[in-house]
This record gives sequence, C-alpha cells and structure tokens, in this order.
Amino acid sequence: MAHEFGVIGCGYVGTAVAMRMQRAGHNVTATTRSSENVRELKRLIDDVRQMDINDADPDLSFLGDLQGLLISVAPTRRNEAYGDVFERGMRSLAAALRRRISTQPLHITYISSVSVYGDQRGEEVNESAALDTRSPVNSMLATAEELMLDIDRPDTSICVLRLGGIYGPGRDMVGMIREAAGQQVPKNGNAINAWSSLVDIARGVQFACDQRLSGVYNLVDDMQLSRRELSTLICDQEGLPPVLWNHTSSPTDRGMNARVSNQKIKDAGFQLVSPSMLQPVTA
Repeated sequence: MAHEFGVIGCGYVGTAVAMRMQRAGHNVTATTRSSENVRELKRLIDDVRQMDINDADPDLSFLGDLQGLLISVAPTRRNEAYGDVFERGMRSLAAALRRRISTQPLHITYISSVSVYGDQRGEEVNESAALDTRSPVNSMLATAEELMLDIDRPDTSICVLRLGGIYGPGRDMVGMIREAAGQQVPKNGNAINAWSSLVDIARGVQFACDQRLSGVYNLVDDMQLSRRELSTLICDQEGLPPVLWNHTSSPTDRGMNARVSNQKIKDAGFQLVSPSMLQPVTA
C-alpha cells in the first residue's frame, strides 16, 4: 500500500532511499539544502524542496502528511561544524516532530554511525555497548540519537540505524585500496572498521519502515577485518605491494576499532544482499 514518505537530507544515502521508496510506489517528499541538488533531484524525485534544518524557521509543514520519514543529515559545507547539525539542527527538528499535527502515525528512521562505539580494542560490540563520550564528535552523534529516541508520542515510532563506512556506486572502496598499494597511509592499520553497502542501507530503511522497527540497530555487513587485513587480502589477490599503514591513530581519527555485530537486525528478519565489499551488488 502506497503511503507518504519523506527524506530529510538527500545526500548519498538519502537519495538512494528516496529513489527506492518511489520505485516501491510511495509518494516521496525529498529535501536538500542545495539549490543545485534541487535541480538534480527533480530529475529523480517527484516532490523536491530546498530546506535547511539549521535555519531559524525551516518549513517543516510537510511532516504532518507523512507516514514514514528518513533523517540522514551531516555537515557538508566548508567550515560547517558538527555542532551546527547535530546539536542546533537536530534539536530544532526533534522539537518540530514533537509538535507535529497529524492524524497519521509516523515511523522515523534516523541514520547514525557505528563510530559512536569508539575504540573497543577490536572487541565485538552490539547495540547495548557503552558509547564513546571522549570524542566530541561521537558525543554529539550520541546526543542526536537520544534526541530522536526521546520523541515521546504514542503515534510515533523511531528507529536508529548505525552505519559503517559506506560503499556502493561511486564509492569503490576496493578500487581505492588498490590505488593505495605500496603507499603510506596515515591511519592505524590494526583498527577494525565496519562497512555498509548502499544497497543494503536503502533496503534496510525500507525494511525498518515496513516492519516499524523501534530502537537502535547496527546496519553493517558481515566483514570484520582490520584495515591491514582487508588491504593485504585485496593486494595479494591482485599481486600488488601492500598498503603501508601506521601503527597509531592520526590526530583526526575518531578511534573506531570494534567488531560490530549485525545480529540484532538479522534477528528482526533483515537479510543482507551484500555480505562484504568483496561481494558487491548494484541493485
């Protein structure tokens, strides 16, 4: 059954979700901050609006018509601070969702990041793990999650999807690793990253909306390799020299180092189509 679905933030993830939901027969309202993006999105999505949640009074009147909503926002402008988006902007959006006037129940999917787990020394973590409060950015991400989860309305259900590093069309991570073969990379090669396929992200948002999932879920693939292990595997297959990684994190590294479990969303019934970037899918 078709319903009204909204996407706040049509970047790489938001655009993929908007297109998937529109193909599924839903009426999609998509928002973006950029006038250039508006022109591009209008070729793909029927209803596109220019809007910035950081504005003093953003036009969020369309929220009352929705039955499903994706929120996928991040700093994208030069010199824009994380605090502008994840403190001021998300606080304003959460307040608007609490005030929403509608007769329709609403399911919200909020996109977050597994970086909130921080450095767990390579140990396995699930959604109940303590979050990293030492990193200012991770702390802001965790606060933004709380703002969404604390929207206390009986007609509103909220799901937080924590993503890993994203790969997919236009983001060929395997190709990038090949290009780095034999070069020094200023990141900790022993750190274990989590990864998410764009295809599975879009599928996961639709699944969360259809199943009205609530709470926090890790939406990551099955690969749990360190940067060094992953690059060595790829370079060995191609007969290339290894990537040269540092042993310690760079000052800009937020310290993600954990084997992130995806068992909770699998237990809910979601099935990955891309178990790793080494077995990619495109649709």
